[in-house]
Amino acid sequence: NDEIEPIHIGEVEDIEKLSVENFEYEEVDYAIFHLESGFFATQGHCHCEDNAFISEGSVEDEEVECASCGKIYSIVSGDPINDEESLPLKIYDVSEEDGNLYLNL
Repeated sequence: NDEIEPIHIGEVEDIEKLSVENFEYEEVDYAIFHLESGFFATQGHCHCEDNAFISEGSVEDEEVECASCGKIYSIVSGDPINDEESLPLKIYDVSEEDGNLYLNL
């Protein structure tokens, strides 16, 4: 079982508080969130027909709304909020060390 090295996302100050940025690694998109409660990461695209970027959605508290379909997800758990039939978003761990952010896949 090979342990995967954390992927350097950038520095803490690169992502403004209460915002979301798209991060691409090996042709896969991730959404990186900076909330009041810390840093979080989800898959980069919504499950909707348009496969919209999560980073283009609007963030409020610990929820993100897809700019295309309007589905709302918990950023912390990935669970759908307003459409319980929807698949949850995949969640990834983000760690912070010496002012740097790392995505743990």
